[in-house]
This record gives sequence, structure tokens and C-alpha cells, in this order.
Amino acid sequence: MNLGRRDLLWNYSASFMRVASALIILPLILKMLSPEEYGLWSIMLSIKAITELLDFGFSPTFSRAITYVYSGAKEIKSQGFDPVDSNAGTDYSLLGGLINAVKRFYGSVAILLLLFLATAGVLYLNHIMNDYSGDMLSAKLSWYAYGALLCYQFYTYYYDSMLVGRGMIMKARQIVVLSQLLHIAIASLLLVMGFGIISMVVGQIASVVVNRVLAYRAFYDKETSELIQNSKPAEWRGLLKNLWNTAYKSGLTGISWIISNRMLAAFAGIYIPLSAVGDYGLSKQVAEITYTLSVVWFVTFYPKITQHKISSNFIQLKRMYFKALAIALAVGLFCFAGAFLAGDFTLDLIGSKTRFISGPLFALLLVSAIFDSFTYISTSLLLAGNEVPHFKAQLVTALVTVFVIFLFLHFTDWGVAALVIIPLLSNLVYNHWRWALAAIRSFK
Repeated sequence: MNLGRRDLLWNYSASFMRVASALIILPLILKMLSPEEYGLWSIMLSIKAITELLDFGFSPTFSRAITYVYSGAKEIKSQGFDPVDSNAGTDYSLLGGLINAVKRFYGSVAILLLLFLATAGVLYLNHIMNDYSGDMLSAKLSWYAYGALLCYQFYTYYYDSMLVGRGMIMKARQIVVLSQLLHIAIASLLLVMGFGIISMVVGQIASVVVNRVLAYRAFYDKETSELIQNSKPAEWRGLLKNLWNTAYKSGLTGISWIISNRMLAAFAGIYIPLSAVGDYGLSKQVAEITYTLSVVWFVTFYPKITQHKISSNFIQLKRMYFKALAIALAVGLFCFAGAFLAGDFTLDLIGSKTRFISGPLFALLLVSAIFDSFTYISTSLLLAGNEVPHFKAQLVTALVTVFVIFLFLHFTDWGVAALVIIPLLSNLVYNHWRWALAAIRSFK
């Protein structure tokens, strides 16, 4: 598996485009949408984060399994792995069985998601729209269309995992860049034309559909399609069971992250006015950009790290781990400085009605993003060995965090401060140091 600077550059380009799609459109959003509309859009993005819970760790687990197969593995175990011969060929029977397994998983769950959004999602929308003063019809159409998009997006969630697991990082990120450019162009044009919040939804629909079509065609090239068709697929039920043993633990870890980070805007909407949720959503978006850019280098070379793991190449693992931490820190500090030096000036320049939260809270939010990047790198290194020792601790931390936040929102006037301070303190108690120590010890 050959990964190099071109893959890294395209991964940074894709990450930049994800950020740019937010930053380029954001001035238009803040200028064209009222604080109420922006608050509603923040909640819709939080709903998207909630739907990611349903993946339950299958996407990264499936991606690692694809890497194992292309590295020469002849079996996918429920835990751990057998060392592989680097000269072994790809088992296309095993590859076909893996793809059949995830198709059935994502198809079944996508149907359940559609039913959930058509019932509970509608009830939630009616609750938060009681005092809405904007265009009610446009807001509801946006909500329903976005819900349908989330179902399709989830059903095809594994396409990117196939490309990344195969080591086709550059191709996968080229597709991301193209689809994000499409999103920027369509959403911006519609915003300027005055279509409001529905502009964002139409842009997202075009972006996702193009992304999925191109990803599918890139993975199933002529040779791969013929080799899979000419091989009898392995029994998918046994493979799905083995994937599940690691996936559900990874899923609980992902749930922990989403609950204690991305779902907070939805929780806050019950206790805090939509305008305040919008301020928090804007600040949280910058923090998530900081986190995303901090781990780009690590994510780019993760298939190679996984290959070193199953080959027991501890020297290379240690080198790449500490390099990833150093890069994450440097990028995080750069984003921190940029947000404080140019953030308020930029909002003033574009005439934004939505502002950042207070300076000290904003700083804590960015520091928390840097710590999160460190912990992600450490836990992902452990996951490369098909083991998930950290899932219980992270789940307990998330549940405690949400419980304490609800108490503070209900019984105190902390408001947004509770959403920032409590998650950071909860993770500093254990997760932010424990799994770094475990990763270092794994080098033996």
C-alpha cells in the first residue's frame, strides 16, 4: 500500500474544502438568515450527528477489514488478528462477503431511520417551531428534504470506507473536493437569490449524490468488478457477526463522542433560546474545524499504520504516532490563534448577526478540540489492532457528561458555559491521559 505526499495533499485539500464549504457559505448564511433560521440549521446539523449514531462503528471497522484483506488477510476475526505475509494476494471471495455483509446492515438501518424521522422527527419539529417567526413552509420543506437526504446518505455510508480501506486516499479525497465545490456553488447561488435555509439543503443533496456515484464507480473498476464477480462470496452472516464484535464497541465510542459533543446543540434547544444556540453552534463549528484539520495527517496514513500494526512493525508505529501528535498540536495552535486574531473581525466585516460565545469559553472550546484530537489519535492506534479497550470508559464519561449538563441547564443559569466546561472537565479526569498511555505501552 503506497501512500505519500500526494495522498496527504489531497486529504488536506478535501479537509480544506469541507472547512471552506462552511467558511465560504457561512458569511452568506449569517447575512441572509435570521438568528432563528441559523439556530434551526444548527439543530438540523445536530440531527445529522444523531443519525451517525446508527452507524455504530461499522464504517471504521469495515474500512479496517478492507485494509486487512488488501494486505493479504485470509480471515476476519472477531477480535485481534493473525499476522499476515506482506506478499499474500487479495482474497476476493472474502472481499465480496464483506461487502455483502455491510450492504445488508446499512440497508436495514436506513429503513429504520426513515421511519424514525417520519414520526419522532416530525413531533420534534412541531415542538421547536411553536414560536418560529420566519417562513414556516420553507423551514418545514427543508427539514423533510434533509431527513430524506440523511436516509440516502446513511444507506451509502460505506462507499468512502471501501476506498480508504483499499488505500485509494487520493481518489477518495478528489471526489470529496469535487462534491464540496458543487455544494458551495449551488448553496451560495440559492442563498444570493433569496431562497433561505432550503438553499443549504439543495446544496447538500447535490453534493452527496455526486459523491456517492463517483465513489462507487472509483472502487468498482473493471478489474475489481470482474474479480469479485468471478469469486464466490464468503458467507456474509459469519463475517457480519465478527465485524459486529468490534463495531459495537467502536459504535459505543462514537456514540460517546457524538452525545458529549455534536448533540449538545439539540439538547440546548430545550433550555436556551435559538439565538443563543446559534452563537454556540457557530463557535462549535470553528472548534470542529480545528479538530478536523488537526488529525488530517493521521487519517491520511491510517491504512499504512494499520498495515504496520498487523505486521508488528513497532518502530514505524511509534514514529508515526508521535509525529501525528506533534502535527495535531501545531495545527491546533495555528487554528486557535487564527480564530482569536481574525474571528470577530471577520464577523464584523460580513455584518454577521450571529456572534461567537464569550472569549474565555471560546478559548476552552478550542483547547478541548485539541485534546480531543490527541485522544482520537491514541484510541485509533489501539483500534488498528482490532481491539477496543476504551469503549466502556468513554461511554460512561459521555453519559455522566450529559446528565451533569442537564442538571446545570435545568437548575442553574450557566447556559452555554455548561456546554463548554463540563465536557472538557469530564474527559480530563480519565480519557485524555489514559489512552495516550495505553498507546505508548502498546509499542512494547
